[in-house]
Amino acid sequence: MTFNELDVTVDHRLFGLVDEEGQHGERPATSGAGGLVAANATMLYIQTPEDVLDTRLRLESWDGPPAEFDDRLWPVCQEVVMRLPSGRLLVDEIAAGGRSDVFRLPAAGAWQVRAAWRPGVLDDEGSGSGPEGWALVQFWPST
Repeated sequence: MTFNELDVTVDHRLFGLVDEEGQHGERPATSGAGGLVAANATMLYIQTPEDVLDTRLRLESWDGPPAEFDDRLWPVCQEVVMRLPSGRLLVDEIAAGGRSDVFRLPAAGAWQVRAAWRPGVLDDEGSGSGPEGWALVQFWPST
């Protein structure tokens, strides 16, 4: 497994992962109330269930399916299949702009993708020292 972690700015509950060579099409329609992911072949947008400004994003690449999640740790989860022409991903922070080459998959092609979300931890006064939310996106070859 390879991984990368980065802080992401969320704009109107939304941020995206886009293949560097597949970024010129239209964004997929948002997932609507209660949905986590809006995706097409080359773009995956995460719609956070809460109003947050910053999220810690962890990207993982696996050579096979990763273990199932503990629902208590990752209460919101969704899977999709993507067909990535380059396997090089950028993060789209909407109004804050984009950052190229934040993660590279081992190869281009079809990938199973699992995205998960959990809120950040708040102290008794309603503030926290970490991000307001955590997102995890796992990739493994689609069969």
